[in-house]
Amino acid sequence: MQKVQRTLRRHKQEIYNSFKYDTYTNGPVEGTNNKIKVIKRTAYGFRNFFNFRIRILLALPNTYIAINWRNKQTAHAKVQAQAA
Repeated sequence: MQKVQRTLRRHKQEIYNSFKYDTYTNGPVEGTNNKIKVIKRTAYGFRNFFNFRIRILLALPNTYIAINWRNKQTAHAKVQAQAA
């Protein structure tokens, strides 16, 4: 019981804030991450990163990122440089 009491005392402000600001949640972000992980698990057929990226963007209804990149070769070179 003493350990629980110490924990509650240490995190008193965080607990208070969670009740005060209960309208904020990271649920939408967690849902998006989960959807991407599901696509990743089933993405064995995608031959490159661009197809994988497009599949993710099509699955997310409220994406603000353009599906087509302006210069595909430059973007591809950046991805290859990061992988190396």
